Parts: sequence; structure tokens; C-alpha cells
Amino acid sequence: MRLQILAFAAGVIALQMQPELPVLWPWAAAALAGALPAVVWRGSWPGRLLAVVACAALGFAWAGWRAEVRLGDALAAEWEGRDVEVVGVVAALPQEFSQGSRFEFVVERVSTATAVIPSRVMLSWYQGRRDGEDFVRPPLRPGERWHLTVRLKQPHGNANPNGFDYEAWLLERDIRATGYVRPAPAERLDAMVWQPAYVIERLRDAARASFAAMLPAADYPWAGILVALAVGDQRAIHGDLWTTFNRTGTTHLMSISGLHVTMVAALFAILVGFAWRRVPALALRCPGQRAALWSGCLAALLYALLAGFAVPAQRTVYMLAVAALAMSSGRVVAPSRTLCLALAVVLLIAGTKLMFTK
Repeated sequence: MRLQILAFAAGVIALQMQPELPVLWPWAAAALAGALPAVVWRGSWPGRLLAVVACAALGFAWAGWRAEVRLGDALAAEWEGRDVEVVGVVAALPQEFSQGSRFEFVVERVSTATAVIPSRVMLSWYQGRRDGEDFVRPPLRPGERWHLTVRLKQPHGNANPNGFDYEAWLLERDIRATGYVRPAPAERLDAMVWQPAYVIERLRDAARASFAAMLPAADYPWAGILVALAVGDQRAIHGDLWTTFNRTGTTHLMSISGLHVTMVAALFAILVGFAWRRVPALALRCPGQRAALWSGCLAALLYALLAGFAVPAQRTVYMLAVAALAMSSGRVVAPSRTLCLALAVVLLIAGTKLMFTK
């Protein structure tokens, strides 16, 4: 099992190294052709070898399918730089800058006939004097449904070696176009769209606003660090502080990653396990170790959601859940087997999640 999972992961990695997306059906056919003899010759060395080859081909085809679906949701070239009327929801924390606000927008409906645009875009909403008129941007909050007129373009980023890959960052977040809101009349249709993802984003927005109210940036320049660690908003960190972190090589500590999520999970697991063992009624119903494991996983999930549920946080939550299942199973599971199972879960959940969100 471990060799097959590693082969599947190797196929996924091999796809990432291709200069362009290849034709996928030969790889899917190779996976199927290798799997059938592997089942027949199971247990023999030819069967094991064929199983490894089939899993590698399957991983390559799986990653290619994910990339094909993601890249297929693209902005049509003929609609770049043209006004498009859309209805959608502010999907994440708006980020303020000197000239306005930048936010992720989930497109629910396109009102402009024949327009083809991606389902998730990054918009900038400027304020000031434009087109000879004074324009003031209304306040934005996550979960609001708006009717907007926008102009979009396909994602572009600098390709400097060892620099930040903006285009890859947008692809990671499933953002397939960027643009700005036109000064045409905009209308807020709903103050809140009651879906789980938007409710979580609204809670993150409320937490950020609470920090800003209790710790004004003018008096507490380090308050942005707390915001970054609490809700994953790194842009809240003051520019001078960010420069200090950059020069000291500690910027990664401000990004919510596996280290932060695991620390929160471990802290809650220790506290719950300590308290659980001191209540006989609880200890008789469920062993303290198991209660500590699952409370730690729950804490990790809640913290990851509050921090924005970025890819590193997602990966950590899935791995912790697999480890907790292995330890709660009552069987002695080798650490290498647990790690391989966690790897398989991370790779499969990503593709399955993509399938149900398109």
C-alpha cells in the first residue's frame, strides 16, 4: 500500500513539471491496463510492479484532470477590458489600500448577454476622482451580494526567478481573472448570504474589526501581528514591521501554516486530556486519550477555518484527522503507513473538493 501511494504522489509531482497540459486519456488507459493484471497477479512481484506503475499513471491523470478543470474556468479573450454586469458575493476579507479596496468575488450570475467569465475573480474597487466625477466606494463586508459592472483581464504575474509568483497564487485560490469595478451604479442586493463559507468569513471580519477597535494601529503598531496570527490577514502587519520580518527571515512565522495549526491542536488536546481524566463519568464513557485526540482535531479545524483555511492549514487538518483515526482504531499502525495514508487523503480530497465546487 505504501509503495502504491508514493507512486500515485510521484505521478502528481510529474504532472507539475510538464511545460504544458498533456493529453490525459492515454495515462488513464495505462492506469486501467496496469491495474487489471495487478489484481490478477496480486502478491507476486510482477503484480506489485504493475500496481506501482498503474498508480503512478493514475496520479498523473488525476492531477491532469484537476488542472484541466481549473484552467478550463477561464476568461474568454474577447471579454478582456469590456464592461460586464455581474451578480455575486464578496467571498473573503476585503483588503484596504490607499486608493480603495481589493476583494475576492464569487460570480453567481452574468447579466451581460453572451459574456463568459470565471466563477471566482479578484476585484479592485477604487475611490476618488475618476472620469471627472467624485466617487466614494461604499463599505464592503464578506457575504454581501452585489450587482456590479466590472472590467476583467486574465491573470498575469512577473516571472522573476525566486520571486513571488502572483499568477500561481491566484490559481491556488481558484481566481481565474482580475479586474476592477466600474463607476456605474452598484447595488447591494443582500446584506448577508447565509452559506457556511460566507458565515466564517463574516466571523473573520468581525474578529479583525474587534482588533482594530481595541488596538488602534496608530497606538499599537504591533496589533497587525495579532490579526495575522488570529485570522490569517498578513496585510494587517505594518509595513515597517514586515520589512523587519523580511530582513530577519521570519516572515514565514506570520503565515498560518502547519506549525501554528498543530500547536493549537496540541494545546487543546493537552488541556482536554488533563481535564477529562479527572472526571470519572467522562473517563468511563470515553478514554481520555481519545477525547484529547479528537478535541485537538476539532480545535485545529476551527482555527484553520478562522485563519482562512489556506492550503497549508487544510493539509495539516487532514493529516491530523488521519493520525487521530489511526491512533483511535485500536490497532498498531506504523508511522510510515499513517504518513502515507495522510498523503493519499490530502491528494484525493483536493480533487474531490474541486469536483463538487465546479
